[in-house]
Formats: sequence, C-alpha cells, structure tokens
Amino acid sequence: MIQTRSTRDTSWSWMTNFGDRDHPVIGRGVVDDAVGSPRVFGRATFRTYLDDLVAHALTAVDYFLLDDDDDTAWRILVWDVPATGYDQRSTVPPAGDSTRLQYALALAIEGGEPHHMSTWPGAEVRKNLHNRAAAQAGKAPRVTQAAPLT
Repeated sequence: MIQTRSTRDTSWSWMTNFGDRDHPVIGRGVVDDAVGSPRVFGRATFRTYLDDLVAHALTAVDYFLLDDDDDTAWRILVWDVPATGYDQRSTVPPAGDSTRLQYALALAIEGGEPHHMSTWPGAEVRKNLHNRAAAQAGKAPRVTQAAPLT
C-alpha cells in the first residue's frame, strides 16, 4: 500500500487512483507470489508505481513535479499475508477481483504492523518522477542526481 503525507499533515493518507478506467494507477492491492523479501518487493513495487504514473497519469505527475508546494512525502507498506494469518480468519477475494484493491486497507486495519515500510521525501520522489518522465519522453533527464529507490 502506498501512502502520502504533506508537510501540513500529521497523518498519512491512502493513495487514491490517479489513472482512468482503462489504466487504473492505484497504490494498494494484493499481489500474489511476490518475489523476494517484503523490502525488495516493496521497493520494486514503488518503482513500478512511479513508472505507471508516468505512463498513465500525467496530470498527477505534473502536480507532484510542479505544484506540490507541501513537499509530499511518500511511503509504502508491505504485509506478508500468510505471515499475518489474516487469510485464515477472513475471505481473500480471488485473483482478478477488483475488491482485492481494498484488501490492503483491511490488512492495515486488522492485520497488524507491516512487514516492511519504506519512506521517501518529496524531493527524492520528484527527482525520480522527473527522470522517469524524461526517459519515457526519450529525453535525457535534467536531474541526474536522483537517489535510486533501492
């Protein structure tokens, strides 16, 4: 699950869907058969999420690159569902069911602490978004000092 928090807020907000009906770009959901540790999976998922924003939600990218005066920080929370035991006490929606996008919210509420959490300051996310947008447009990025999301 991906969350954001501006410098004006004291709590983290759930990431909403920035895409459209045909290309939803939402920062929560259940992924089956995740490869690697929760840390590796979380960071790879966040990189993929930023790539999806650039590919399908340029309005959101423009906001975070140009109009984000509150320096929004981002974080990802990852749960290992079998390790939480949540799937033993609740029905897990089948793969492909859009309800699975809400499943991470249930884990956050009922499943206890995440198995991994990574946080990135707004400036770092903006640099990475800028570089991804420039790469997709076929241009060399103007910002070359972006810290890798590893």
